Amino acid sequence: MTTQSIKKYLLGVVWLLLPCACTTLPSIPTTADTQRAFVLQEKGTRLTRHAPIFIIGNNETRHNRIGTPSAHRDKGGHEEVMVNPDRATLYAEERPFKTATGHYTNLIYRLHFEKIPGGFFPYYLGKGKNVGLIVVITLDQKGRPLLYTTVHTCGCYLAFVPTSFLTDASFPQGWRRERQTVHAENLPGILIMPPSLDAPVPLMIGIRDDTHRVKNLWVSSPEERRGYRHIPMDVRPLAALETLPVEGGESTSFYETSGSRRGYVKGSQKSRERMWMSWWTLDWRIGEDKALGTSLDEGPSFYTSLKPWAKEASDMRDFTRFLDHWGWRL
Repeated sequence: MTTQSIKKYLLGVVWLLLPCACTTLPSIPTTADTQRAFVLQEKGTRLTRHAPIFIIGNNETRHNRIGTPSAHRDKGGHEEVMVNPDRATLYAEERPFKTATGHYTNLIYRLHFEKIPGGFFPYYLGKGKNVGLIVVITLDQKGRPLLYTTVHTCGCYLAFVPTSFLTDASFPQGWRRERQTVHAENLPGILIMPPSLDAPVPLMIGIRDDTHRVKNLWVSSPEERRGYRHIPMDVRPLAALETLPVEGGESTSFYETSGSRRGYVKGSQKSRERMWMSWWTLDWRIGEDKALGTSLDEGPSFYTSLKPWAKEASDMRDFTRFLDHWGWRL
């Protein structure tokens, strides 16, 4: 078999596996007994007032609960970092940015789960520990949400959902405002907001169990929110992930602080993604969760396109360039 034939064969295997690993039929969350609403109790700041409500199913399984990154030492004194599903924490931060036409503010929310499970039926390509999700809400100078961006903390499964506050000229060319299929999930093409915004609109985000993929976004009513059993979430600054308490009054970072994995989440190696994807994406650390730096000089590249030639332009650390790459004209 020639080298070219081997490459074609391997690529074919990858495409056969991806449906098993990542694709699911579109669905919309319901208020069934297995659904839980993870809700912030605090509402005193702009970050907390805009914080989404996360709807997640099958919460009897620990890895389907939003958790809190934690650290401890084992019997041998070795540090171990994990996500504790017995307590839910949302990490949040505001980041301003500007484009050629205006000034904006990103509200960044980060949450983590214990793991994506392994096994072969179903076969989850993203199997690994300490996995997470980032939600970015882009506000205009009036404080109105223009764009919701969701992405896993490895930079994969990127999705955009604009709102009716965004001008027509700001949409990517050919954007369809009906429901969209994003990585096999069924998401809205646009969220219609009330004309006058006296208070932040409570956004609901449906998260699929096991893979923790975003499967829907919608604006909720008070009646709908009361239909869910609520699980309270704490809120902490994003920087708190760098000072996790350890026994003895010490602290440690959720991220590696030195070596070749500097800036990557500890314990977040993804063996399956490395095996099937690293060779054609040109990234040995494909799928590994990482910090979202505030500039191109901070942390590892947070690229969101698997095309090797588009990694730099799709890097979320430079949000203005990132939006431009994906066709948004804010």
